[in-house]
Amino acid sequence: MTKKHFEMVARILKHRARAIINSSANNEEKNYALFELRNTMYNFSDEFEAANPKFDSLKFAEACKVEKYFQIIREDIYQESQ
Repeated sequence: MTKKHFEMVARILKHRARAIINSSANNEEKNYALFELRNTMYNFSDEFEAANPKFDSLKFAEACKVEKYFQIIREDIYQESQ
């Protein structure tokens, strides 16, 4: 796989994360969906790293932005509990 493929997958995961954030689901549902998407992102990262030694897992995670959206929802949940 090439950088082009990695970028395509990162873009798809980023759009999925954004769709989850913007959905009408409650924050608990968004948290669960983003948790699962984050696990999927890390699964892809592991496979990409095994397939291509030049693959940069940190750069991939940053491009996906799943972790960023996951943290936003977790902060919202925390704020709701205060």
